[in-house]
Amino acid sequence: MKKVITIGREFGSGGREIGRRIAEKLQIAYYDQEIVTEIAKRTKLSEEYVERITEDRPYMSYPIHVGTSFYMGYYAYTEIDRSLSVFAEQHSIILELADRSDCVIVGRCADYILKDNPDVISVFCYSDVEERIQWSIDEYQVPAKQAKKIVQEKDAQRSRFYEFYTNQKWGNPRNYTLMINTSKMSTEETVQLLASFYDAKKGILTFKNAFENQYEKDNKY
Repeated sequence: MKKVITIGREFGSGGREIGRRIAEKLQIAYYDQEIVTEIAKRTKLSEEYVERITEDRPYMSYPIHVGTSFYMGYYAYTEIDRSLSVFAEQHSIILELADRSDCVIVGRCADYILKDNPDVISVFCYSDVEERIQWSIDEYQVPAKQAKKIVQEKDAQRSRFYEFYTNQKWGNPRNYTLMINTSKMSTEETVQLLASFYDAKKGILTFKNAFENQYEKDNKY
């Protein structure tokens, strides 16, 4: 069976970089934006449009109520129908990727889509909000107030999207193999930990190696 690492993450917690690094270390496939590209290809929609509707739950641009025109109501329902079609394609693509080869999949509700696969290591990365705000300041070159708003909005979007399609709480520890506080672990430490879990799934008994070097160092004297 193919081994898969899925990575959900709070915005600014470093989950995407961890995913990229672990894929490089293990020399396995990495999927993130590539999924959006494939959805666009299959649905004949633009990548920009697919990107937008896979970042938040579908919503009606115009409420359906008495007094709403037929056109406005039709447009709203068409938008929801497109969103559901895109998610259906995303679901199919992720199942195909997981069946094709060992890989890392970032976001996209992959942990939920593959929840019945015993060979999946599902990870959720989170970190202190102050650090995520600072990351946004550095990344977008914006003042702290705007950076805080970006973090809050991105987290809210991811939460709405995940909870709409899965009926599960985004970031609930019960839904993941590992919850990793990236404020407490460096990227390298996290990658090493995930590599050890991956080896264990592959039947390579090296999980203890993630800790034994530190143990030997602490007990050297």
